[in-house]
Amino acid sequence: MSVHPTFSFDDEIQRTVYEYVERNGAVTPGELARSIRIDSGPTQSKPARSGSYTGSECLSMDDLESCLNALKTEGYLTETNGKLRVSLSATATEFDLEDGTVSIGPAREEDRVGIIETMREVAGEETYIVAENVATQLDRESALIRANEEHSRAIFVATFDPEPATDADARTDAETDDDERTVTNEDSPSNRTVAGWLHVDAPELPSLRHTAELTVGVDPKFRRRGIGSSLLEYGLEWADGAGYQKLYQNLPTTNEAAIEFLEANGWQREGVHEGQYCIDEEFVDELMLATWLEGNDRALFAEKSQLNR
Repeated sequence: MSVHPTFSFDDEIQRTVYEYVERNGAVTPGELARSIRIDSGPTQSKPARSGSYTGSECLSMDDLESCLNALKTEGYLTETNGKLRVSLSATATEFDLEDGTVSIGPAREEDRVGIIETMREVAGEETYIVAENVATQLDRESALIRANEEHSRAIFVATFDPEPATDADARTDAETDDDERTVTNEDSPSNRTVAGWLHVDAPELPSLRHTAELTVGVDPKFRRRGIGSSLLEYGLEWADGAGYQKLYQNLPTTNEAAIEFLEANGWQREGVHEGQYCIDEEFVDELMLATWLEGNDRALFAEKSQLNR
């Protein structure tokens, strides 16, 4: 679905169902059937002085099925492995490394632990303040993907599936690296390891809807293998198709590796906030970087804005 959905639901039942899934991230139809209640009209109880009592009842399975079919058809929700989720118009991609396969696509709730742990390691290593804040926010909320009338958030994940081990090099459970960040892949009975993430965050304010804040990071064990560049390319292509025109990111000037990475991929410096951070008891400047997506440079955007007045 669009990152700026119109929310043109046919009725309040569709809105209620969508909002429940959007808040909770991944929901089974059975949970919806137990949780969604609709107005059943006035009750036979004696009315209060201020008005009449109204009752509520669970949505019937037939009505729920009809509602879900409509929400799927309109592109609001998708269902994978028995769970309903907010739908993102994004196709997963993959590429091979010498020792396995990297897959990039929309994150799922099952990826949560691996994504947050990877964000925190990258944030701690490179003083990536925004990524640290994102990790804290995700840890507190019940849904990774958000798309409502106030806020949109899309998260994409790069996962690594190693080549099957042979008898000669298979490791025992005791030899397994405790630091591996594995998440259950619902499309496969095996586990996969989070190698990196890309996060696109945007408010729904009309004056800012053409922009979004982006964070991207790769687990140190998987760097220098093209994963970061592939994630960034994937995210920019998705953002362009989703209607964004400008992406930005703010970093402490001490995070030289991230700044070099973004500039190597065409991002431009836009300004500096002096002394924005206090890191290790020292004031550190914040560097503002941004990129205009293909066909959406600043001059073209200004021209479109004049034509739309």
